[in-house]
Amino acid sequence: MFSRKSQKRKIKNALQDENLQKALEKASSNHFQKFNSTKNNIPWQKYKERAKAIREECVKKLPQLIQKFSEEAKKVNAQVYHASNPSQALSLVEKIARQKKAKLIVKSKSMVSEEIQLNNFLEKNGYRVVETDLGEWIIQLAREKPSHITAPALHKTKKQVAELLSRHLHKKIPPDSKEIVRHARIEMRKLFLEADIGISGANLAIAESGTLVIVSNEGNARLVTALPPIHIALITTEKFVETLEQAASLIKALTIASAGMKLTSYVSFITGPSRTTDIEKELIIGVHGPQELHIIILDNGRLKITQDENMDKILYCLKCGGCLLVCPVFQSVGGHIFSGPVYPGGIGILLTAIMNSSKEYSALFDFCADCKKCEEFCPVGIPISELILRLKNEKGPKLWEKVLSSFFSKKILSQTGAKIFSILQTPWKENAYLENLPFKQIKEKLIPAFNLKKTTSSKEKKGEKVYLFEGCLVKYFFPEIRESIFTSLSYFGFHVVSPPDQHCCGAPSYHLGDKKHVRKLALNNLKSFEKENPRYILTVCPTGNSMLKKIYPQLEPKSFRWKDKIFDFTEFVSDKGYFPEIKKAIPPKEVFYHYPCHYLNSLNLKEEPQKVLKALGFSPKLEEEPFTCCGFCGVFSLKNPEISARMWEKKKQKIQKNKVSLIATDCPGCLFQLRTGLKKKEKDIHIFHTVEFFAKVVEHILKQQKTGKLNVMI
Repeated sequence: MFSRKSQKRKIKNALQDENLQKALEKASSNHFQKFNSTKNNIPWQKYKERAKAIREECVKKLPQLIQKFSEEAKKVNAQVYHASNPSQALSLVEKIARQKKAKLIVKSKSMVSEEIQLNNFLEKNGYRVVETDLGEWIIQLAREKPSHITAPALHKTKKQVAELLSRHLHKKIPPDSKEIVRHARIEMRKLFLEADIGISGANLAIAESGTLVIVSNEGNARLVTALPPIHIALITTEKFVETLEQAASLIKALTIASAGMKLTSYVSFITGPSRTTDIEKELIIGVHGPQELHIIILDNGRLKITQDENMDKILYCLKCGGCLLVCPVFQSVGGHIFSGPVYPGGIGILLTAIMNSSKEYSALFDFCADCKKCEEFCPVGIPISELILRLKNEKGPKLWEKVLSSFFSKKILSQTGAKIFSILQTPWKENAYLENLPFKQIKEKLIPAFNLKKTTSSKEKKGEKVYLFEGCLVKYFFPEIRESIFTSLSYFGFHVVSPPDQHCCGAPSYHLGDKKHVRKLALNNLKSFEKENPRYILTVCPTGNSMLKKIYPQLEPKSFRWKDKIFDFTEFVSDKGYFPEIKKAIPPKEVFYHYPCHYLNSLNLKEEPQKVLKALGFSPKLEEEPFTCCGFCGVFSLKNPEISARMWEKKKQKIQKNKVSLIATDCPGCLFQLRTGLKKKEKDIHIFHTVEFFAKVVEHILKQQKTGKLNVMI
């Protein structure tokens, strides 16, 4: 049974485990370097679009593809079975093993076998089962479950692996990767020849020819499927494609995303058992390869999902595992903590939702930080975090979550609460920050104080009307961002309004699973839009932008009217070319730019901040990719402060490495985190929202026009 207290202890242990942290850092770093190197030399976006289109087409007609595959596989002498649940699949495997009087079974890597707990079942029934994939063999010896979909022993260092193999093989194995592989090769060679049955999974199944496709690197999959006299293949119902051409396209996307390579060492196409017609063209089954091929097709809840036009996207998954290696939560705690019963990570939550009851998967929701890095990476475009939030909102909030949601969704509560806190903060307030608060976790930090400065109206009353959608952090903590919008856009002749009747965008309530309150907020904000009828609606928070532009249309059709009028500020001035004319007499100052996760991965804005900062006369400086999350993460950081703190430490190290004095970002949440984490010890660092830089330049120009003097802007 899930215990939050137990989970907290596991998280703490994972964060303090030096071996785990070292293994996760190396794995994610190595994967990114390989992937990025390959991606830069291929039309990766086209590969992704093609792969997504294929999965979308095939998932819509899975029953027909499965039927066609079964017919074609039988024509080439394969035996095909259908299992609706794990129990049926296990019974089928055991029946075949019993009939063939098998003793030794060798396996190549298969997450489906993990899903049905095949090894435990066979061992209890008296069979010897040996995993031949190096990573799977390691975790089999360690009696652990995989921590990653394609790299099951990713959580272990080579020193730990060497110690494990030394105990198992009763001889000293040095912590050297080549030596570990050499000893594994020696140990496995005899088993391939002695085995009675080889069991494999399959990456894809081609309907037009009844062909199984297995992608691998080590070579063990070919030996498992070729040397034993009996081959049993386990495959799930979502993996079927119609043609060989479709399979080829998906193989490219899969191998690049999973291994950062253009192609793996081995791609096997298996169409029936081995056969020959070399003697008088007479067909003989069983030559050097298996005499029998048994294919077990497992559903386990998948086909029913094809009827859901949103959740059916889960079935697009190629099991590449790349989404895990870009996930900051996975990088912090690994796949044994951030995991469902079988499949790890955000995609694991979704796969668990297909196969298990809501009680088993709802406990996992809190681990997704909704940074959307997985969505941006996914080779088939699965909106992983979006689907997790859909599931969470379908289930609804817990009582305490509903209470917290009410604080954001009811304006009177949020305003009253802000006023109370602004009074209570007085003993600790120093300038715009709270210092030495009596809480252990934040005692050594400067926290931005509540700042309830009232909205001023735009001086410019003519021109096109721009509606500034502030968001809660700007409204209660950073009114200077609001003032900067007025200054910047008034300079270009816009009439800017920020009406007091606007509400919270609903992001906190949405992340708490309270869709009912989100819809109420949406209706209130839409009412305000209609009242003002602006030409443009600008946001200064990427999460708020996503809510207005992507979530509102799902909840209320009236919001479609405004969808194309909503822009992020930096996006707006960049796309429209609203840049002040600057006399570049002063050398440009370097500005470190922090990419907010939603800004980069949800709004898909990457070039715009650099373009704006350069136009303002600054020299933007970026951290070395991959860009790290600052750990603010809204509701996630409230529920998982330890993980959030680890994410921040990684970000802080990158900032300190760049040795900067100015930092820009386009998210009030990130601004809050950056100032909280840096202002106490890095007093010479100044952190602003990009619009603040914009406004300071505009003010500088206006002052220069009055005095005729050129002054330092910041």
